[in-house]
Amino acid sequence: MENRELQVVVQAVGDLPPMPIVAVKVLEQLQKPDTTAEKLAGIISSDQAVSARVLKIANSSFYSLRRKVTTLEHAIVILGEKTLKSLVLAASLKGINKSFGLMEKMLWEDSLGCAIGSRMTAVWLHGADPEEAFVAGLFRHIGRMVLNNHDPEAFRKVVEAVYNGEGSEEELETLFFPYGHAEVGEAVLNKWNFSEDLTQVARWHHDLTGVDPVESPERYRLVATVQFADAMVSRLGIGRREPDESVDLLSLPSASALGLDPDQTGQLVEEFRSFFEKERSTFLG
Repeated sequence: MENRELQVVVQAVGDLPPMPIVAVKVLEQLQKPDTTAEKLAGIISSDQAVSARVLKIANSSFYSLRRKVTTLEHAIVILGEKTLKSLVLAASLKGINKSFGLMEKMLWEDSLGCAIGSRMTAVWLHGADPEEAFVAGLFRHIGRMVLNNHDPEAFRKVVEAVYNGEGSEEELETLFFPYGHAEVGEAVLNKWNFSEDLTQVARWHHDLTGVDPVESPERYRLVATVQFADAMVSRLGIGRREPDESVDLLSLPSASALGLDPDQTGQLVEEFRSFFEKERSTFLG
């Protein structure tokens, strides 16, 4: 997205949210050559909610650590900087919401569910970097959070109309907002100086045709990974009122792009469902 286009989106939707302050400080610290686990732990511990959630997730079966970690410093040393970045972003995402009612809870569950599903798919298929896939899945619907913050009533009408089968989310958003969540999401991640791969996932996670598989094969597989996880989340009803059993995972362009067969797909969905049920409170609690 060109800077001029970004400004148009900002003017139309209102101020885009700043990145959560703890995440900003951690990302800045990670850029410094003299960074240490101690310095990073000091920054994260300034936000008790974030630091507690980081430790909780680090000790979940998601990372299969051999022994329990009890300090942030220890968690950082064992997990590494890339994973730390994922965890801090996940732990601080909740703070973007202006309020936190049922709609915000569903949006947050949807984001964390897709992050987990994206990482799991990346690990299974070796098609994308697992931590990048986690962050890409986490923020693929950041635009929906912004639209909900901007006009909760209009956003609720869109969600209800989609639920009632009145049209696709993309079509219905244009009736209530000047831009859809994909364009807004791209603008937010652009503002936050995320990589182009991540901004393009936000923009094209519903439409693989927006990414050229020949020109950008790695980006294409990252978008496909997130699109497939997005569909698993819908199919299982994560962050939804109920599961959408009409979702045919094998007919998705992303399933084809990732080379998934029926057996693999069934096993991956079952592993994801089982994990999310077991660790749901760890990530969302």
